[in-house]
Amino acid sequence: MRFLGRVGFAAISAAGLLGCNDLEVCGSRRETLLATDGNAYRCTTAEDCPRSSRVFVCVTDVSPEQECVTCSDTVCTRIIPESCN
Repeated sequence: MRFLGRVGFAAISAAGLLGCNDLEVCGSRRETLLATDGNAYRCTTAEDCPRSSRVFVCVTDVSPEQECVTCSDTVCTRIIPESCN
């Protein structure tokens, strides 16, 4: 019986860790990426947009958990997730 209790506790603990998310996303905001001259960066695809190594290319239209860039109407746009707090 003790064994089953330990296994159950381990399973519940593992499930809790897998569901952990530091940033609960409740939406996002969009910012146009501007060049040093103040004009918007133009693009054909999101891969054309400038980004740092920690910023990804957006793959869906759903609010992302991490910052990403997309090409919308030939303009590079950064999508920044907003937490629920």
